[in-house]
Amino acid sequence: MQISPFFVAFITGLYLATLNQKAEAGIMRWVIPPCITYTAGFTLVYSLLIASGLSFSRPLLTNIGNLRILAGVIILLASLYIFLVNRLPSLGKLHHPLLLSVLSLAIGVSFALMYSPCISPMLSDIMGLASQRNTAVEGWYLAFCYGLGTSIALCLVSIVLILFLENRKANLRIATIKNVCGIILLAAAVMNITGLMRHYKAFILGFLV
Repeated sequence: MQISPFFVAFITGLYLATLNQKAEAGIMRWVIPPCITYTAGFTLVYSLLIASGLSFSRPLLTNIGNLRILAGVIILLASLYIFLVNRLPSLGKLHHPLLLSVLSLAIGVSFALMYSPCISPMLSDIMGLASQRNTAVEGWYLAFCYGLGTSIALCLVSIVLILFLENRKANLRIATIKNVCGIILLAAAVMNITGLMRHYKAFILGFLV
């Protein structure tokens, strides 16, 4: 719940924006590549943020505050893209699977910065290993698997939702749903830039655990 609504809104919003431009938007071309690049960006950066015992992680952790603000700006730009891609012809011409994959990679990195640290019972044990120099590599590997599993699960849920919407697109207000996705992503950007995201994550974690 700390990250899933925002990712589902992002990937669904991108696909619905594509449906507004193309009658037949194949998932294999327009959804799978962005999911792959998102997973790569999120998993790598997230695992490095957890593995504080690695020297590679120190620059990220030292500048985490500024990086989170930058991540919020990237998420804000992604939300504006979802809002405007069907309204600005010049932007619509750039709408291509390659651009969406690059944008998804940036969002994956941004969501990793936004999501970390999430102190769940299992993750606290991983962080304990990852914070020690002797076990940092093992902790990084476990954090990598944790991030990979989270990303794959979110991608599968999003694909199922997209298939559901596609099968019922004749009876749905695609533009309205797309705009709602943009609003959800915009909320994530605002919380990330203002620092409210940590309160949101704490509330969700306290409510569910």
